[in-house]
Amino acid sequence: METAGRTGPMALVVRPHPPALPHGAIREVLPNIHFVTGTVRMTMPPVRFSRNMTIVREGERIVLVNCVRLDEAGLASLDALGKVTDLVRLAGGHGMDDPFYRERYKAKVWAVAGQRYTAGFDANAKDVYLEPDVAMGAGTELPLSGARLYTIRSSPPEALLILDRHGGTVVAGDCLQNWAKTDAYFNGLARMIMPWMGFVRAYNIGPAWLKDGKPPREDLRGILGLEFANVLPAHGDAVIGDAREHYRAAIDRASYESTE
Repeated sequence: METAGRTGPMALVVRPHPPALPHGAIREVLPNIHFVTGTVRMTMPPVRFSRNMTIVREGERIVLVNCVRLDEAGLASLDALGKVTDLVRLAGGHGMDDPFYRERYKAKVWAVAGQRYTAGFDANAKDVYLEPDVAMGAGTELPLSGARLYTIRSSPPEALLILDRHGGTVVAGDCLQNWAKTDAYFNGLARMIMPWMGFVRAYNIGPAWLKDGKPPREDLRGILGLEFANVLPAHGDAVIGDAREHYRAAIDRASYESTE
């Protein structure tokens, strides 16, 4: 059995790595930026839907953002791109596959300050299965040149990774989504209920994140002050070109819906 966790300042829960679930091929969406769509499976309710990993190549190094475990064929394709050195976690509800990649590649884990690696979606749960190597903030020097964070004071905190390339490229977690339609990784129940719950919309703000995370209005509005042409979301299709304008209406709407 594979296990995750390191002995650090506190004892960590030892748990099996989640298995690799169905996923597509790694594809290059922008020069030296790759994207792969995989699966997340929940138990209550028993829904299955898609999630994405972004792969940024810088020289011989590879940085994984929003990690999704790949099968052996997928890992071989990943290894062909370069050496995985760093893992970046943007959303507090993601990260279950970070321990697998840390163990396999001895990669450094970067997570937004204030996030915790706990099972399920209870950010205050007692048991923690991973401690990041770096707790990132807006001023943290990141493992990619020309990169910075835009932090959002949701609960748990979230961040956008802003890459200074290709007209400005944002990698997002649960904040900016783009499910224009369901895809092959949705099961039947997810196809039924997730459109009704407001998830399946193009250029969307994550409805569960908005409701439960309660991001401050000014943090949402601040996204429109960033310069970016592309968005690579953790959920939905990549947005290549004119992304800030595509998301403007959703950000305006979400700013008014936010309770903070």
